[in-house]
Amino acid sequence: MREWTRDIGLRLAPPLGVGLLLGLIGPFGTYDRLPLFPRLGYWLAVVSLNWVLADAGIRRVDALAGHRLRAARFSVPILGALIVSVPATGVVVLANGLSGIGWPSSVAVLYAQVLILLAAISLPVYQWQEIQEAASAARADGDDSRLSANPAGADARGLALFLARLSGPLKGRLLCIETQDHYLAVHTTGGTEMILCRMEDAARELGGIGRRVHRSWWVAEDAVEATVRDGQRQFLRLVDGRSVPVGRSYRPDLKQAGWLKAR
Repeated sequence: MREWTRDIGLRLAPPLGVGLLLGLIGPFGTYDRLPLFPRLGYWLAVVSLNWVLADAGIRRVDALAGHRLRAARFSVPILGALIVSVPATGVVVLANGLSGIGWPSSVAVLYAQVLILLAAISLPVYQWQEIQEAASAARADGDDSRLSANPAGADARGLALFLARLSGPLKGRLLCIETQDHYLAVHTTGGTEMILCRMEDAARELGGIGRRVHRSWWVAEDAVEATVRDGQRQFLRLVDGRSVPVGRSYRPDLKQAGWLKAR
């Protein structure tokens, strides 16, 4: 419960902070058109709604194409902002109409403003999330090391906690776990099941039998068949033929653990 509360707090703090800041500054003419409290309400609503859209869009881009894009730390948030800016512009148009600011004289200009603002916010937020993910993975690896004195007991307890999240017994052999928005896709040799869980929690519970290899992927150690390189990018080929991307920030720990050696 404490971790869930902390996670919600971390997710709410950035949009609330940005909304309050923009409400005080009053950009795009809102300072002159709206009094302070309506202006704060306007920006908190617009930023919160568009933050949810941007978060979902960027997560989807990261999961589907992050491992294929070059310079993913920059291209993923920019591409996500480009996609989300269309519905986000609709949110702003509706908010302008309802708040009394008025309907935009040029939707194209408004779209450009929304796109620039989304990109300017998404880039640093995505970088910060990457750093947090890497730090979380490092802490998980540290926990695994401390538990290694009793690996069988630690693995059994963690696996039992994870299996309790599934709707039924594990179907086949556990291969990998993939982040899809706020859900996890649990891939086994018997199929895929979606569960509502944080990747950090799943990786911690399953730490004894696998590792995080990417911010969106966890892989069981015995499911890895080979390491594949494509230019600067690295992938793990699993026993079912699936290719899982290896994130740059995870490579040092994976190399140290012997995961990236030729198999």
